[in-house]
Amino acid sequence: MSAGGLEYAAGAGGLISLSLTLFRGCIQGFEIIQLAAHAGREADNFRCKLEFEQYRLMQWAERIGLEEQPSERLNWTLVGDILKQLEALLLDTQTLKKKYHLDLVAVDTLAPETSAAAATTAAAPPKTGFGKLLSKLRPDFPLASSRIIHESNGSVKKFKWAVFDRSRAANLIADIVHFNNCLHGLLDNVNQDFVKSALGSVLRDIISRSNATSELEIIKQLLTSSHVAAPATIGSAASLKQIRLVLGLGPSHNSIEQSAQRTPPGGIKIKLVQLKPHLLQRGSPQLPPNGRELAHYKAKPVVIEWKFIDRAHEKELKTRVDQLAILLAHTFDPSFHSLRCIGFLPKDVSYQPDDENSICYGLVFELTITSNTSGRHAPIIRPLSTLFADGRKPSLNERRDIALALAETILQLHTAGWLHKGIRSDNVLYIDTGDSKWEYGNANGPFLAGYEYARPTTAYTEAMPTDPEQEMYRHPKGQGLTRANFRRSFDLFALGCVLLEIGLWSNLSEILHRVPFEQEPKAKMSTVRSDKVDWVRLETTKRQLLQNDDFEKRSDLAGIAFHAGKTFQQVI
Repeated sequence: MSAGGLEYAAGAGGLISLSLTLFRGCIQGFEIIQLAAHAGREADNFRCKLEFEQYRLMQWAERIGLEEQPSERLNWTLVGDILKQLEALLLDTQTLKKKYHLDLVAVDTLAPETSAAAATTAAAPPKTGFGKLLSKLRPDFPLASSRIIHESNGSVKKFKWAVFDRSRAANLIADIVHFNNCLHGLLDNVNQDFVKSALGSVLRDIISRSNATSELEIIKQLLTSSHVAAPATIGSAASLKQIRLVLGLGPSHNSIEQSAQRTPPGGIKIKLVQLKPHLLQRGSPQLPPNGRELAHYKAKPVVIEWKFIDRAHEKELKTRVDQLAILLAHTFDPSFHSLRCIGFLPKDVSYQPDDENSICYGLVFELTITSNTSGRHAPIIRPLSTLFADGRKPSLNERRDIALALAETILQLHTAGWLHKGIRSDNVLYIDTGDSKWEYGNANGPFLAGYEYARPTTAYTEAMPTDPEQEMYRHPKGQGLTRANFRRSFDLFALGCVLLEIGLWSNLSEILHRVPFEQEPKAKMSTVRSDKVDWVRLETTKRQLLQNDDFEKRSDLAGIAFHAGKTFQQVI
């Protein structure tokens, strides 16, 4: 290596070493401010946001390999300048006092020989907020903080708040966010997307674990496009989880009557609406075979999904209908692809099931039509399962968008603590107005429907009908008399079946029928359909595919990668 190369290497090494020292100073500053003795909701919100920014900084350092193998592609001079300003912001008590009206007063200083123990205590998981939940998902996070503080050398100072100004504290957070954004902006696009995606995954996990509406409200405040990928969808999941908690479906239970009068933080008002049967206009006095129909309420088009309830479980299942009506009435974000529920119909309507042991309730969804129509005919509900036979086949981009819409909706449901239990292509709806085709981006859909058996993850599980066509979408462990309790993975299995249909643009029964049959079934299914479809063979074929380790290599299914791409195939 030439003399100039040695000088450059030495210079770069010095800048990296300096950046590491400044980074450790920043972490120490975060810990000092967070652990200063203060109380109150506003102060807790402030600390939660600090914890999040500290985590963002540590994620950035981890991604560039700051403590192990630093990236040579970064502008280390600029990195050092940004970290120097951030460290001064966090550690200069005079600046905190003068600029932000945040007065930190030292109350104790521990000797260097006890610093390690103090650092470990200082970085212990906090009792509330983002850090507490994060420590459960990433136990290495508080340990890494304590190690960094210990390696910083010197004494550990303890402070308390003499003055805490809420508005000026918000300014401090904004300045910290600015410097963090500058550091993240130095990453290339691939690494920026990776960090945003990772942060989004962490926030989703935190939402699913949180049992406090106040924590969820803070999570929503943390979401900006500069921080995480798809912030609107994560915020929507947080709102759904808030509604679930307010409905009394968290650790502490409240009745629907009590919880429907409450308003969680963020101004989300929940209301249970019982619709008036005399304002409903139906096209037929007969109950539709699939439990779904198009009708009019107050002269406006609506979709009704009828729910059959066993009289023996009426009280508990009626409460679940109430909960579903409230939950689906607050799905305002466009990323949640479901029709919005406007209320429910009580059991004393003219539609009653033939079984005298059953009672019928109806969930009513508004039919919001987004395309321009000329009124040539009334809207028609078109399930995805009926579109596979259409002459026009969607492009790869359109099929990808349909798949993403369904996956995102299910992810939001699961994050909020709900199970769908009825994912299949005839529960994915499009609204045909006559002027618009079903194509994604121009059509009214896709909308996930079929919530008649949906429930919170912790609620009583309701047995589903053993219709063979529906059984195709169910995991083998969720079938039969010895079936396991329904779980999220069963929903994901059903979603995978629908994605397979979308990828090959064909009904699941037709896809399974094309797979070579390897053995005769040992038993016949109890239900026999008039269309003479060999459901026994299809069910057996499905189970054989699940047991086959070379699923992707099978010639009869290799078309997935050809039709939809390798990534689509791997997701399935």
